[in-house]
Amino acid sequence: MLRRHTISRAVHIALLALATATGIYGCDSRNAYVPPPPPKVTVGAPHVGPVTEYMEFSGTIAAVESVDITARVTGTLRSAQFRDGSTVHKGDPLFIIEPEPYQAALQRAEAELEVQQAALARAETELARSRKLLTEKAGSETDVVKWQQQRDSAKANISRAKAQIETARIDLGYTRITAPFDGQISRRFADPGNVVGPGAVTRLATIVRRDQVHVYFNINERDLLRLMAERPKPKTASAPTMPLELALADEDGFPHAGKLDYADPGVDPATGTMQLRGLFPNPSGRLLPGLFARIRVAVGQSDKAMMVPDRAIGQDQSGSYVIIVNAQNIAEQRAVVLGPLHEGYRVVSKGLSAEDRVVVNGIQRARPGSPVDPTPAPDTGQPAGKPAS
Repeated sequence: MLRRHTISRAVHIALLALATATGIYGCDSRNAYVPPPPPKVTVGAPHVGPVTEYMEFSGTIAAVESVDITARVTGTLRSAQFRDGSTVHKGDPLFIIEPEPYQAALQRAEAELEVQQAALARAETELARSRKLLTEKAGSETDVVKWQQQRDSAKANISRAKAQIETARIDLGYTRITAPFDGQISRRFADPGNVVGPGAVTRLATIVRRDQVHVYFNINERDLLRLMAERPKPKTASAPTMPLELALADEDGFPHAGKLDYADPGVDPATGTMQLRGLFPNPSGRLLPGLFARIRVAVGQSDKAMMVPDRAIGQDQSGSYVIIVNAQNIAEQRAVVLGPLHEGYRVVSKGLSAEDRVVVNGIQRARPGSPVDPTPAPDTGQPAGKPAS
């Protein structure tokens, strides 16, 4: 009995040892390291197409015409015949200054003319009579000389009287002030009843033309030389007609079209810039004088520009780069030279070829030198990475 018990115990120990060993090996198998799958990225070939290159500037809008309405004669302001801030047209009456003193001055000048004309008629009659008497030996030469002087003096006085009439008529015209052109008028700066004119209130209102505006902006020497190279000066002496585009601060794109109509004769040596001026139609009146504006001018056209989505561009201390997926599906970092932004796409002037597979989505997951799982961008008939409309 003892031996049988001993054998049974030995068998039990052997089975226990086998079970323990099997459990250890089983744990080793379940905890073995399995590498993660490569990250998924979307790739696409660069888009090749025509691109217009632009220069952009900041400018200030100014009125094409702006006039301060002033009182040229002194008197009591009789009336203001417009509504503050309204649109006025050329010839519309604006202000009336009391005309009575100037009407009286005109009448005095006209009366003085009549007096001098009567004096001239008498002098001519007396001169003819004295000459006849001198011929008949019945008069003296002194009388002839006297009436010649009277005649000449009357002629001079007539000329002076006519000038006084013209001056009085002009002053009378100044009592009725009209709009010099179509535009928007400001508030009035003097109310009826106040004395206006030289020595008193002179500025009465301001009129600003609104159907067109000027935009002034500066160009630096480097951009100016490039612009001159891209757009040679025309051989004719006509005004420059370079097209310009304009946008306000809250506008997308450049919805306003105009043209360059002035350039300073030279570059300011103190700033190294030249001032340019554009002319823009303003039918809606949205382009207000004093507003800041963005100006764009086309300087070049490339028919085969290479573009990638702007989000595919990365930046580090060495500059701009894109992530390329090679034939072995390994991510590679490629340094690139960038051009202008075109409708959300960045022109790449150096560093890419048309056959490269560029990571357009998932650039953060692609590590240079590591494998990736590339998925071609969907074919929408548009550049890679551009959503279908």
